[in-house]
Amino acid sequence: MDSDKLKVRIQLFREKKSFEVEYIYKKKSLDERPMVLDVLLQAQEEKIDDLSFRYGCRARNCGVCTVDINGKPRLACRARVKDDDLISPISTLPVIKDLIVKRDGIPRQMIGYNKIPFKNNLNVEAERSYHNLTACIECYACLDGCPLHKKNNLEIKNNNAYSYGNPFSFLKLQRLYIDPLTPEEEKKGIIEKAKNLGLETYKKEYKNLNIKCGVGINLKDEVIKPLLSAAFGHQNEKKNK
Repeated sequence: MDSDKLKVRIQLFREKKSFEVEYIYKKKSLDERPMVLDVLLQAQEEKIDDLSFRYGCRARNCGVCTVDINGKPRLACRARVKDDDLISPISTLPVIKDLIVKRDGIPRQMIGYNKIPFKNNLNVEAERSYHNLTACIECYACLDGCPLHKKNNLEIKNNNAYSYGNPFSFLKLQRLYIDPLTPEEEKKGIIEKAKNLGLETYKKEYKNLNIKCGVGINLKDEVIKPLLSAAFGHQNEKKNK
């Protein structure tokens, strides 16, 4: 392969069939290390004019451009491409077309819990742990390797929510739980919601849990561990140390 080109493979899904298309990316300079999104935009313009994929901010803020690179979820606007890489839709959600997946089953789990129904108070300062969780961009990279999400029937119909939780839904619950504006009487319901989504499964899986956040949040220590402690007591916390 010439030094000014890169060969990639793009996995397409059309009419319930999957197939790969090879594309030769033309570098803008010899030292360019293109992002996945650069490749997709050029491929759409020059070869696959009906190529379907999502992107928005191009700055790692919106999370909608997540795709799999060689089987692992990455942000298309930040992941660099190497020769012979395979670009495919994330495997943890049902595919609509090409690289576009159905995302709405995840946030539907949080209906009634995704907004704080309490008045803001600028005199109340949240702890650092709360602010760390606000970095989530809803890229859903954390679904990969989640033992709970694997139990879901991904072919959901009628726009229903998934039955089992995932690191994203637990992050939202943990953030609400530690929000200084959340009344104590509301916290019990938050923990019950976490239990209903299958939080207890993580008690057995915690030590071997391999979930990674697309923007670097420590999901095990900052989300799963404190939720388990709140739901099942300090005995569980000691067990998972």
